[in-house]
Amino acid sequence: MLQNAAEMVMSRTLRILTIFMVGFPILHPLLSALVFQLPIKGVVSIALSPLFYLLSVFWVMSGIGIRSFHHWSWYTFGVAQVLAAYFNALILVNHSNSEFKGFSFGFVMLLQYLLFRLVAHEVRVPYLFPKINWWESGIAGTHHLEVDLTPTQGGVPASKGQLLDLNLRGCFIKSPHDFRLHDPIQVRINAYGQELVLPGRVVWNAKSTVTHPKGIGIQFGELERPLKRKTRVLIKYFNQQKESSGGNPALPA
Repeated sequence: MLQNAAEMVMSRTLRILTIFMVGFPILHPLLSALVFQLPIKGVVSIALSPLFYLLSVFWVMSGIGIRSFHHWSWYTFGVAQVLAAYFNALILVNHSNSEFKGFSFGFVMLLQYLLFRLVAHEVRVPYLFPKINWWESGIAGTHHLEVDLTPTQGGVPASKGQLLDLNLRGCFIKSPHDFRLHDPIQVRINAYGQELVLPGRVVWNAKSTVTHPKGIGIQFGELERPLKRKTRVLIKYFNQQKESSGGNPALPA
């Protein structure tokens, strides 16, 4: 579904997160020894555990896959999270000298939750898994928020598209047209009393599938404060309208 995914430009936050994932085999024993107050014997037990190596494989795969924007990486990341929670519980029960085991486990689970939320936020739009209901994949008669797409170089003509998902980092727009990756583009939206022109660039082309219609992912540039404020208002009304209308936002006023 994604074309030239490896050429996408990830955010600094996501790049740092994937570095931590790839470094899991080294970072996890160190963090466990610190948070769980493990003796040397406990650290050695972790290093010799087959489950630790299986867990490391999933974390490293997730870091590499997310860095290349492969869809399978989201699922390996989920498995890695579950296995990590189980493995940490085993470490606490069998090796920890901490007097606050419940607090230590809660702290580590909080770190895992924050990591999950950060990764989910970073890869959702415009890269992977935009929030699109299954019936929005191309059923005739469904109406969405219409936007104007204006490429700013290459002589590509302007066209219209349908906005299906939006956040401050980018958007997914349903469109029958193919756009060149990395080309700068402007998204003009006039709805809910807001008129915005969002500058960005095309970072992936999606082919029509069961879960995604044909369209494009657009990564926004650094939005100035007034534009970012107006975009937040638009996102709020767009999501509220989408939820209240069963996935079909009202057309622009």
